[in-house]
Amino acid sequence: MWKGAVAMVIVGVVLVWLQYPRAVSRQEYLDHIKDKVVVVCGASSGIGEQLAYKLGEQGAQVMLVARTQSKLEKVKEGAIAAGAKRVEIFPYDFSNVEESGSVIDRAVEVFGKIDYLVLNHAAMVSGFVSSNARHQETAFIKRMYNINTFSFFELTFKALPYLEKSGGHIIATSSMAGETPTSFSNIYTSTKHAVNGFFYSLQQELIARKSSVGITIGALGFIQTDDLTAVLGDDGIEIFPAFARGDVRECAKGMMNSLIVRPRTFTYPWTSNKMQRLLWFINPYYHEMINGQLPLEKAEELLKNFKERAQERDFQKGNF
Repeated sequence: MWKGAVAMVIVGVVLVWLQYPRAVSRQEYLDHIKDKVVVVCGASSGIGEQLAYKLGEQGAQVMLVARTQSKLEKVKEGAIAAGAKRVEIFPYDFSNVEESGSVIDRAVEVFGKIDYLVLNHAAMVSGFVSSNARHQETAFIKRMYNINTFSFFELTFKALPYLEKSGGHIIATSSMAGETPTSFSNIYTSTKHAVNGFFYSLQQELIARKSSVGITIGALGFIQTDDLTAVLGDDGIEIFPAFARGDVRECAKGMMNSLIVRPRTFTYPWTSNKMQRLLWFINPYYHEMINGQLPLEKAEELLKNFKERAQERDFQKGNF
């Protein structure tokens, strides 16, 4: 019995590491990124900001979308300095789902086409839903789903006809929270489970239809962006071991490469997230052991500090 279990684990580990993303050549960047039109949502900070710079380095045409115009202007300057062929900005709050299709309309109006759509915007919130009255409010939950989930759907529906024409690709930024449960971000986790369910299903639908459009789901773990680092503080960051902390620039490069390689899933940080996925497969209760290592009192203290720092910075990850 135990020999069979060990063999299954070994085979699983080998299969996981065989999926390690391959390198991308200079010629592939020229063929697939240079002059291409890329709509990046959630582009004013963090991963989206760094992705804009990476795309700029390869001579792409980029439309940057997020809430705050002043921050978008700063990223635009950086992308142009990096070498982008053309950069436009479009300030938009994705809590307004009904009008979110205007993002795609504007991109087509300006550039005449869309080659790639990157859905990177998100609202992140932490706290125990069972003891937080605000997190139980229908209006609060709806706003979270509007930003993290429904706007992803709406933008995809609107962009698909244009992506069919260009043989384009979609990156839907999700999270490992969309694959395994967490005890301190219930609503956020549920939105990412919904994103995974929708986009993996749509991915298979497009394959069955032999569509020219591809989809990559970003299974991201802890990415150490400037904003998230400032909000978490040293005490919060220490929860994550060094190998589980993702570099934001490396993550952005991996996302850009995914537009070329078109994997079904982009996993980052690679080692920690693959381990998490494998452990979840072997033992669906492993997360209870992980959660049990952090005393409730310590968790509540960290969440309190997180909330205070977030309020100081008007923090809403990827959707500034």
